[in-house]
Amino acid sequence: MNKKYIQLAAVCLAVLPHLTQAQVALKSIGVGASYWQPSLDYWNNNSILTAYNGGKGAKLSGAVMPTASIEMALAKGLSAGVRAGYWKQSAESALSIAGIDRTEKLTLSIIPVSLDLKYSFAKSSTETVKTTDKAGQVTETVKTKLPSLIPYIGVGLSRYFIKNDYSRQVVANPGSVTESQAGNNYGIQVFAGVEKKLVKMLYVALDARYHLGSYNQGVGTETTSTPQKVSLNGLEVGLSLRVKFAD
Repeated sequence: MNKKYIQLAAVCLAVLPHLTQAQVALKSIGVGASYWQPSLDYWNNNSILTAYNGGKGAKLSGAVMPTASIEMALAKGLSAGVRAGYWKQSAESALSIAGIDRTEKLTLSIIPVSLDLKYSFAKSSTETVKTTDKAGQVTETVKTKLPSLIPYIGVGLSRYFIKNDYSRQVVANPGSVTESQAGNNYGIQVFAGVEKKLVKMLYVALDARYHLGSYNQGVGTETTSTPQKVSLNGLEVGLSLRVKFAD
């Protein structure tokens, strides 16, 4: 087993004793959008894309990714949740090889699903509110008040579902093809962010994550295939709206 996954398991085991007395409850649900730019080093540096655009090459750059999440409160400041997104990018070009004209297009889709463990630094304060009834009797009510900004940090065990679609359209000659490949692999996300309350139960969050992962891409001819490692490492930054049911 990869060393980084062993380290993540050790972190989870360290907090497990604190969860035995936890009262699990739905904390929040959220939707958002973020910009993620995975490295994709093989595709951008060594693949067929280097021949695109008249030999100038093409790259799969970053893209805006819609996200959705659900979070469960475990203990004070500690929560667990599931978060998923959908990332997609394409590169295409007209090519002429040995006098044969063709158009190629590669579309790469990634669905990152992460099981997150998060700690929020929400130091609440108390406020005493006095009310007087018609009889002149004073009643004191103690209310809990959360800070306007709530920072948090966390780590997630991720699974990346990968699909690429390749098409080649040959002009006035045989050889047009359409192919699809799919697979998945594990990785890690580390993240930090801050939440701000907008109105009752509705919060906005700014979140920054760094993805650590990769997958193997089979590359070859009709008779042989060689695995090429493709890095998914890269920064993701985004905004989300969250409806919070518990602190």
